[in-house]
Amino acid sequence: MFKTIARAILLSLTILALILPAHAQAEIVLVPFADEIYGITGVIPEGWEALGQGLYTPDKAGLSLLALQSAPLPASQVMTALQPQLGLSAAPESTGTAETDAFTWTLYQMDVEVAPNLTVRVDLALTEAGGRTYILLVQAVADDYDALHTAVFEPVLNALAPLQAEVIELPYRVEEVRFDSGLISMSGTLTLPEGDGPFPAIVLMTGSGPQTRDEEIVPGFPIFKLLADHLTRAGIAVLRYDDRGVGFSDGDYNAASVQVLASDGQAAVNFLRAYDGIDPEQVGILGHSEGGIYASILGATPDSGVAFIVTLAGPGALGSDLLLRQNELILGVSGASEEVIASQLAFLEQAFPLIAARDWDAMEQLTYETAYAQLEFAPAEQTADMTDADREAFARQSAANFRQGYAAEWFASLLEYDPAPDWAKTSVPVLAFFGGLDIQVDAEQNSIPMQAALTEGGNPDVTIVTLPNANHLFQSAVTGGLEEYAMLRLQFTPDLLPTLTDWLLARVTLN
Repeated sequence: MFKTIARAILLSLTILALILPAHAQAEIVLVPFADEIYGITGVIPEGWEALGQGLYTPDKAGLSLLALQSAPLPASQVMTALQPQLGLSAAPESTGTAETDAFTWTLYQMDVEVAPNLTVRVDLALTEAGGRTYILLVQAVADDYDALHTAVFEPVLNALAPLQAEVIELPYRVEEVRFDSGLISMSGTLTLPEGDGPFPAIVLMTGSGPQTRDEEIVPGFPIFKLLADHLTRAGIAVLRYDDRGVGFSDGDYNAASVQVLASDGQAAVNFLRAYDGIDPEQVGILGHSEGGIYASILGATPDSGVAFIVTLAGPGALGSDLLLRQNELILGVSGASEEVIASQLAFLEQAFPLIAARDWDAMEQLTYETAYAQLEFAPAEQTADMTDADREAFARQSAANFRQGYAAEWFASLLEYDPAPDWAKTSVPVLAFFGGLDIQVDAEQNSIPMQAALTEGGNPDVTIVTLPNANHLFQSAVTGGLEEYAMLRLQFTPDLLPTLTDWLLARVTLN
């Protein structure tokens, strides 16, 4: 999934710093809770306000915060994601472990400067179980810390446990598999319809940024798991896999170009074509967002063995052009001023040559200068209380966030890639979905050159579908804005799955 440089959002792991004065803590009473999205149960303080995404606070005018989350990632990757939010350049040293009825926790304690001369103390606990990492975090200023550590952190830690989901008998087989992509080993889940086969099959390839096999961009909405369930029930085997360096796959995602990431999809296709019970002549691919780039690369490869291609918000335009349009749309939907939008687009035009040169030091400096300058265009109520030190800290943190998230080969190669020539070489059947409210991969900007390239290349079987009310995740949306994703119903827009299934079943033979 493409993201803006300046406004990347990590929806699954978000820790807030409410930079306001401390307040007196009222007496704390703990009450039972269960969170189906994160799959956890335990206790939370009575009366604390839920901020969403597993976050609770006694008072938005204070700095006290409780975070209870889980993610389908190893603890090491969760810690890496948390570091910039905690102002850390490296993982902290553990302060020990804690045994509870449900888990063995690794504990951390650290002081985090959230503003000049304003520091909070953070208790953090992480544990891995069942392919997920469970996260407990409590933050408070010094005056509140001792009370919250005793009254909240310790009892919540002792009570936290996995939510026992209802066991549902699935009408298909589920197998955990591994396959090699060059020198690295990839991990995935293969779902197989009932019977002996041979079955048609499809490989699911995730969007940009490191993703697990379920592509759970919004907690509680595992896009690929839902697609796999639906298609397997329809008689099609499905392989979804963790990106390299993510979840339980080996390798380094950031060091890989889009061509290398596409080769992981090719390895998945090769694995399926050799798998007992799979029809090797009926193996296709589905790519979401950047996964659509991998699809175009494989579609243009004569010996890929790919029998059909489906894309969800797959690019048809040059990556740098797509990013310009994406930034313009995202900022516009969020209510940014014309000055901010113009500044951001000018920043990107300056950034592209530096990214092409992989000059990450210069990019970090440019990001710092732009973030500082853009504060001048921000609404007065957002900057009225900011000191010069606050502005400096904001700009430096923006630059550091860029360095960590985007100073990588995958991002640079993505901006350089033009999918049109590869689509023109693709001769297998193609179904391309776009969302009419997608502000990350604009439907008009990308569907038109994709259609043109496929037509000019002589592909006889091309279907382009734009779902008018769909966003980038193919939810039924209102504005398509990023902040909407977690607030919308966690399900696909009604036309997506029926259209996908009908198209596939018209082109494969079931056994």
